[in-house]
Amino acid sequence: MKSALMAFILFVAAFSGAADRSLRVETLVADLDTPWDLAWGPDDYIWVTERGGAISRVDPSSGEITRVGELDVTEISESGLLGMAFHPDFENQPWIYAVHSYGNRLRIRNRLVRMRFDGISLAEPEVLLNGIPGGRNHNGSRLAFGPDGFLYVTTGDAGDRSLPLDMGSLAGKVLRLTPEGTPAPGNPFGSAVYSYGHRNAQGLAFHPITGTLYIAEHGPSDNDEVNLILSGGNYGWPVVHGFCDGDQSREDEYCRDHDVEEPLSAWTPTVGVSGLAIYEADLMPEWTGSLLVTSLTGRTLFRLQLSADGNAVVGREALLEREYGRLRDVLVGPGGEVYIATSNRDGRGRPASNDDRILRITP
Repeated sequence: MKSALMAFILFVAAFSGAADRSLRVETLVADLDTPWDLAWGPDDYIWVTERGGAISRVDPSSGEITRVGELDVTEISESGLLGMAFHPDFENQPWIYAVHSYGNRLRIRNRLVRMRFDGISLAEPEVLLNGIPGGRNHNGSRLAFGPDGFLYVTTGDAGDRSLPLDMGSLAGKVLRLTPEGTPAPGNPFGSAVYSYGHRNAQGLAFHPITGTLYIAEHGPSDNDEVNLILSGGNYGWPVVHGFCDGDQSREDEYCRDHDVEEPLSAWTPTVGVSGLAIYEADLMPEWTGSLLVTSLTGRTLFRLQLSADGNAVVGREALLEREYGRLRDVLVGPGGEVYIATSNRDGRGRPASNDDRILRITP
């Protein structure tokens, strides 16, 4: 575990050495309604989910948007249609996976579904995993297939602090599933759970070279976190906030007794970290080897420079500060261009006339 001194060093490094640069930012798509997830599709289109239930494809050359599906979801506060992912063998198994909320304001749950794409539209959803604890807030639900061919899904604590450390609950966890939605073989607890002790992770990405898994998760009013995820890892919420530095009662004792995994980077006060992507392209070489993290209340794109082994953050830079409002997700295109989804129509922002948008960033 890192010492309090190490936490202080990381804090100082986070706000030193930021470099000014000229970035070109253009609007690719406008007038969306709370886009939540951006993904580069196997068809070389950008796919986007909107929290109200729409799934669309965007031509990255023209910005033309085509709706391919609409799910019946419960959209209350932060609930609705959330993350999505593509089957790793999409050419032969053209499945789109998504998590959405269902139920009513008295009892919201989340479910994992998949839909077959025929090249034009999505078929009716097939439910793979039902009854994931949900709520008006703290639904997690970022998805990605790992290099092992299994599906990883983040879940929030659904507003119940007793659930993330409860191994009988799917809330506050990272799940590892087969493409059919069952617990993946080799999971550390013989269940769907891969790691636990999470509050509300809305960012998830695998490093394209090392295969390392990173997540970004919301803290309460302190300690938003970016974590490196290990099989069986305990990340401490709600007893531990951020580093094991004694800023919470029982934190030091719990860390010592439970071998808690500490974050690579943390923000206090919180900035509402959301989407997460890994930059390993050449278009903006000074960004190579970085994690890109969007933020909602912070209204900033953060660039976290990783160490050579990817196991530590050695610098932090703030970009696009307060220029485009709340930023929900980030995507790196195949040419190294970066796409950002704004989230100003989510009930907590101040939308401009053309919000919400997908922005494209190039040098």
